[in-house]
This record gives sequence, structure tokens and C-alpha cells, in this order.
Amino acid sequence: MASIQTAVQVMVDKLVADMQGEQPLSAEEQALVSNAITKLADNEKLEQAVVAVAESHIDNATTALQQAAQVGQTSLQQAAQTLNDNGTTLEGKAAKLDRLDTMAPSLARVEALQGRAFTNQIRPVFALTPIEAAAASGNNARSSAVFAVYDHSGETYLVRPSTTYNSSTENCRLEYLRIPDDGSGKTTIHSSFTYSNAFAQNPTSQIYLHGASAFIPLGSKGNPEDIDYDVVYSTQEAQATGNASYGGVYVRSQGYTSLTKPKQNLNARDRYGVTTRSSYGSDDVAVLYDNQKHCLVMVDEGTSLVIEKYRDGNVITSIAIANQAEWQAYVDAGDFTTVCFIYHSVAQPYGMRRYTAGEHRLNHYAASYYGYFGVLNGNVKMGGSKYSAHYRFTSELRLEPINFFFTSNSEPYRAPSSNGTTNGEGEVTVALESMSGELLGMYSYRSRAETQGYDAGYVAGAINCINPYSHIGLLNEYYMHNSHGLGRTCRAF
Repeated sequence: MASIQTAVQVMVDKLVADMQGEQPLSAEEQALVSNAITKLADNEKLEQAVVAVAESHIDNATTALQQAAQVGQTSLQQAAQTLNDNGTTLEGKAAKLDRLDTMAPSLARVEALQGRAFTNQIRPVFALTPIEAAAASGNNARSSAVFAVYDHSGETYLVRPSTTYNSSTENCRLEYLRIPDDGSGKTTIHSSFTYSNAFAQNPTSQIYLHGASAFIPLGSKGNPEDIDYDVVYSTQEAQATGNASYGGVYVRSQGYTSLTKPKQNLNARDRYGVTTRSSYGSDDVAVLYDNQKHCLVMVDEGTSLVIEKYRDGNVITSIAIANQAEWQAYVDAGDFTTVCFIYHSVAQPYGMRRYTAGEHRLNHYAASYYGYFGVLNGNVKMGGSKYSAHYRFTSELRLEPINFFFTSNSEPYRAPSSNGTTNGEGEVTVALESMSGELLGMYSYRSRAETQGYDAGYVAGAINCINPYSHIGLLNEYYMHNSHGLGRTCRAF
């Protein structure tokens, strides 16, 4: 057997080597191959041995297959049992998960109650950053009236009117500000000094007293959701105070030449009950804002066509409005908010004085006041020359008015004398409410005199504004003993 194996091995090795080479097999080599094959074919014992080995391997293979089949069957039985057990467990857990459907309304109610409880808390406000220079001179006094838009980002956009006019001192400054959501300071978008004897179509350092303005989010003509804040002016057409000299409304970035004069006394009421104002009074202006297109909308005096005013220009539509009924129907079919502009010079807004039950400026250190800016029981107190105006711009990109309620209590001072000394102090609480009646936040501020025997400032209007998204606002008591220019950002916790 060994000789056969040797011969076969030599033959195979030679065959492989020569087949890989370039020389063919010689006659002698071919004879070797033939003899080796003959020996292999004629060797009966080799054949028997090969058959025996093959049969042995088949038996071994059969045994192995039988053993593998038994193991596989056992594993399958175990897997089936495991699946049955897991199925029972999953059915039990699924039944528990089904209970979550019934728990969801309860969880939502708990979250709503927690949120309302948090909102219902009266939060004290803390001053953060001064935004103007304090001084003894009344030239540094700054208004406590504002036109405010509370952006859902937490930023606040403000118009701060002047307190007086005809000078380049701080109390004559009209400001357009952005307050960041961290209350770190202010960004002045634009400011001018207010004059009754200087008119400019496009105000720079000076602006005509007889006008009003707003600071609102506006889209662009090609993309209404390309929104940025811009100043909008209502202005005279010349240095004259009468209604006959009223010019119209324009967006500051577009300039005076883009001005649109709304049709006089053609007004419509928005869904909140606020009516537009087109009497041509310089201190009494209100214009519609389209919440879908993010532009101002008005009927042109000359053509009776609806004009859309964006921050990058006007769109003159083909829609003609013949009368108030058509104008109201147009407004009712859309989604509009009336924007009430604020007059260029307002020292303090008005409120109800508790002692007299009459409406007065919030300008007395010892008086207690109450009131609101917004819409209540059909009465509108927003903007113009008497009131602040507060709006929010929601995450749904809707401009909505906000009710800003306030109530204050103040204690008068007594200067040092033989009768003793009393230091003045006061406290004001404000509440912000949506037009649907949702309480957005409540805030309080307490002030005490810094000079013995003197007052604590005009506390009733001290919280000029506060953003319900970020709880960042503006504090300003207007005046304390020998001190003006008290504005500083604030935060509630």
C-alpha cells in the first residue's frame, strides 16, 4: 500500500509541476503515469480499504446527524416554551400600558394645574442693568409709558416716548429699543429728539412732535414669514398740526415716499374688539395687522384699494373697498389685529386714582392708583397720548394684544421736623392676561425712599413692561428725590 501511495504521490507531484511548466511530459514520464494508474485500478485491497473508510465515515456522519437532530429538537422545544412564557409576560405588560391611555388626561390636568399654580404666584422683580444715566436734573427724566411687543423668543421691542420736547436733552428723546431675553442691557434701534418746530419726512436726530409710531414684526413681500422688527411712523405731511395736514403711515426702512394715507374715518374692528383709528388725529392712530401675511393693511384714500405694507415695500392689491360694511366683512374673513400707535411724547400713562375715582396721570408719589392697558368689557385703553400698549408675538407668529393690569399703594413722606420724619414707600402689582382670559404672569415691586424724609418715586407706573415669556422687563419710577433717569432692566424669578 505504501508503494502505491508513493507512486501516486510522485506521479501527482510530477504532473502538477510539469503542468505548471512549459515542457510537455516525456515518453518515460507518460509510461510512469500509465503504470501508476494501472496499479491503482488493479489493486483490490486498496478499493476495499477505500470503501471501508467511506462506510465508516458514513456511519459516523449518520450518528452525528442523529445527535444534531436530537439537540435541535430539544432546543426548538425550549425556544417554544420561552416564547410562550414571554408572550404571557408581554400580555400582562400590554394590559398595564393600556392604562396609560386613561392616565394621559389626568397627567395633562396635573401639568396644567402645576403651570397655573406657578403662574398664579406673584413674583417680585429684581433690577439688573441700568440703561440710562441718573442725574438730579429733570433733563434726564424718562417716560414710564411704552409701546411693547413681547416676542416669544423672550426679547422685548419697545417704543419709549419723550417726556417733553424742543431740546436735545434726554427727556426729549424718543427711543426704539430691543431688550434681550437675559436683561443684560438695551440695543437702541433708533432714537430722535422730539421737536414741535422741526419737521422731517425721514427723521434722523430730530422728529416732529405731532406723530405716533409702533415697533412691530413685519414680513417681506416675497416671503411673509421672513420676519424682522421695524419701526412704523404715522406722520403729518408738513410742519402743521391740523387733520388737514395729515400725511399717512410708512415703514421706516422704506422711507417717507412709501407712505400710504388711509381712507379717513373708514374703520373696522378686529376679533378682540379694537377698532382702527383713521380720524387723521396725530395722536390717535390705529392700523390693522395681518397675522397671515405679517404686514399692515389699510384702504388707500385716493384709490380705495387695499394696500399691504411690508418692511421691504408696499403691495397694491386689486381689492376695492367701497364702504365700512365691505371693510368690516374683509376683516371678519381674515385674521387681523389692530395695532394702536403711541404718541411721540407721553410723560406718564393714565390710571384711576383711588382717592378721587377719576382718571389721572400716574405722576404722584403719594397717590394710589389702579387700572389697565388693553381691552376690558368693551373699553379700549391702548396707545395714543394717554395709555401704554402691550402685545405679544406668539410662537404661532400671531400678534395679539395683552391686558396689563396694575394696582399700587403708596405712603407719603414727612420731611424731618419737630413732628418727626416719615420715609415714603410704595408697592405696585401687575398682572398680564391674554385676550382669552389666560393669566400670563403676576409681578410686584416695592420701593422705599433713599433719602430720609422723602418719597419713593412714582411707584404706580414703575413696572413699565415685563415679558411673560422671559420675565424680563423695565423698571422706572420716573422720579425720586433729586434723581431722574432711573430706568433699568429687571427680572422676576
